[in-house]
Amino acid sequence: MSSYVWRLLGYPSPRTPPQPVASDEVVPLHPFDDTKTLSDYTLVWTFRFDEVLDADKLGESLSQLFQMEGWRKLGGRLRKTPDGKTEVHIPTPFTDARPSVLFSKESYQMRMRDHPEASKLPEASNEPKTFPSPRHYNSLALGPDAPRTFDDFIYSDHPQFALHVVTFEDGTLVSVSFSHMTTDLGGFAAVIDAWKLVLVGRPEAVPEFVGFRDDPMAPLYTGEPTEKVCHGLPHLTGFGLISWAMRQMLEFKFYPAESRTLCIPAKIADALLKEAKDQAASEGLDNQGRPKFASEHDMIIALINRFIAEGFPSGSQRNIVTLMAIDPRPRVKSVFRDDKAYVQNAALPAYVQCSAPEALTLPTGKLALRSREALSTQSTDGQFNALLWMAHDHVKKTGNSPLFGDSSMAFVVVSNWSKAALMDKMDFSPAIIRQAENERSGRTPGRPVYYQSQSIDDGSFSTSVVVIMGRDLDRNLWLFGDFQSHVWGKFTEYLRTYV
Repeated sequence: MSSYVWRLLGYPSPRTPPQPVASDEVVPLHPFDDTKTLSDYTLVWTFRFDEVLDADKLGESLSQLFQMEGWRKLGGRLRKTPDGKTEVHIPTPFTDARPSVLFSKESYQMRMRDHPEASKLPEASNEPKTFPSPRHYNSLALGPDAPRTFDDFIYSDHPQFALHVVTFEDGTLVSVSFSHMTTDLGGFAAVIDAWKLVLVGRPEAVPEFVGFRDDPMAPLYTGEPTEKVCHGLPHLTGFGLISWAMRQMLEFKFYPAESRTLCIPAKIADALLKEAKDQAASEGLDNQGRPKFASEHDMIIALINRFIAEGFPSGSQRNIVTLMAIDPRPRVKSVFRDDKAYVQNAALPAYVQCSAPEALTLPTGKLALRSREALSTQSTDGQFNALLWMAHDHVKKTGNSPLFGDSSMAFVVVSNWSKAALMDKMDFSPAIIRQAENERSGRTPGRPVYYQSQSIDDGSFSTSVVVIMGRDLDRNLWLFGDFQSHVWGKFTEYLRTYV
């Protein structure tokens, strides 16, 4: 049926993928990249610089990186096979008509504070403050043709990465977007490391790209495990999974999640962390004879669990299950090497559970030890092997990773970006064409002073999410999350007691 007839009947024209190009090199996506959940998310990262940067130099250097051996995979096009698998079609060679990066730029002859959207970007203050979510600023982050959905990748000839650079008289916004199927945070950090080497004129120093065709994580899921998964949570399947999904859907339908960015001033963040550390240390010694320790990550999880529990009916015994995303790259030395680049979805889960009464009554530090102990016991080579062995089979059968917990649980996803140190990694000083007008304490020229990221759309399923973005130049702690309004209210109310 012609597109004209479809429009006449009131339906959108069906989309068809571009015809295959015979000269393209075709490689598969790895199993844990090719999942339905990840296909729902197109990620957008925006970095704010005080300097005016050369947009073309940034575009040319990223394009050059994605034309290098191995790294060419990131310049390929996502395509679906007849059996539903996703693969990458790589132009050989790349041309102006079929580039390795979708590059766009804008320039405004005004300061950021005078721009209707840029003027509203989050800024720290002396009090806890929330801001609209990162996706609120997508008009500044996406070029006119940037893919927004998985279908936009499949039904176009656009590469996997889009770079959009917006310059003002007093700074620059650099935004990179890509499908979550391409990589996680750890892989994106590797892209940034390699990008800055090309930008500075040292392409020979770019690390080897591992995983062009074969999955480097395969030894963790093809070798039969010698341990059992130790997190102690049941695998949700069948009626239990359906029951949980229906409950989750109804809860978030009547009490929708709100996406916000939160800035916790340094003084308050330091006080919260000290309190949690002191309480954890009072619980005695760990297995190595050292005082027990709770991190900023653990403290945030403990607080979020408490505020979620405060929204339950009085006397509720519901469990709260928190999935913590772990990057195995720096941990599993038998698979990952520090001098190589692994751009893929490698993040693995560790789980921590507490009941509503525990979340409401335990001191923050003691509750924080739950996540610390879970990370310690679940992030070993043996546990990764046990979990991935099960997960790989589940992905093959269902197209998604398994879920653990009980059918009445409140589910939280936590990702900690602090260790990725993106603001330190992203040295774009070779692209400076105008220095910063004002000094910021601790600022290094060519490095971002703020960053944010979120998916363009919510995805097909709502749940509570918190991302720990880390500390800024003034040691303010930044988070963003998806929570129901009562959680945000309890959180900010609690933080103000420390002002």
